[in-house]
Amino acid sequence: MTLLSIRDLRVYLDVPGGTARGVDGVDLELEAGEALGIVGESGSGKTLLALSILGLQPGGRAAIQPGSVVTFRDRDLVTLPPAALRRIRGGEIAMVFQEPMTSLNPVFTVGNQIRESLRQHRRLRGPEARRVAWELLGEVGIPQPEALAEAFPHQLSGGMRQRVMIAMALANEPKLLIADEPTTALDVTIQKQILTLLKDLQKDLNMAVLLITHDLGVVRHMADRVYVMRTGRIVEHGSRTKL
Repeated sequence: MTLLSIRDLRVYLDVPGGTARGVDGVDLELEAGEALGIVGESGSGKTLLALSILGLQPGGRAAIQPGSVVTFRDRDLVTLPPAALRRIRGGEIAMVFQEPMTSLNPVFTVGNQIRESLRQHRRLRGPEARRVAWELLGEVGIPQPEALAEAFPHQLSGGMRQRVMIAMALANEPKLLIADEPTTALDVTIQKQILTLLKDLQKDLNMAVLLITHDLGVVRHMADRVYVMRTGRIVEHGSRTKL
């Protein structure tokens, strides 16, 4: 069953001297439970494509063009009212951003940030929210989750922060996880641990994964199918076995 369908997605950016076509007519489909890799060099439009699915493209500089269609579970996210899109964002679709240190709020503990997501989307509060936050941290391989939940982001290693980001993304049992360069700046051993964790969670939760990366080794480990982007366009696609 098709979970996500993108048709003629065009996202243009205002730049000095004119307009840049950051995403220029992208078509793709993602099935429920499937892992799809999007690869390409820096500046090819991978991250802008991922952000635009959730309406998170840079406001004021980037605009989704008329005629673009992003259908998720039979709903067009491009034309969806903002309030309805917010309910999907972080709930049915979650995203792990490229750099957890800039994505996590430095003035709140990691447990508090997970509980906030649980309050917003699952209406959990108090001891119940705390218990679920501990369980999520445990599921992503964080030792002593009760203690680590009281830590601030700067007190954790890069690998631990990335695990926290994954725990936050999974808090509301999303149907689709968008992972934007989830192993950037991690050493090789930690990279493998994070990728194995994502693969195991995808299988356990029957969750679709859209993996954004420039590393073909990461795609070979994770993805069922691969799309290659260049200058805002899909220039090639096929199964992982062709890599």
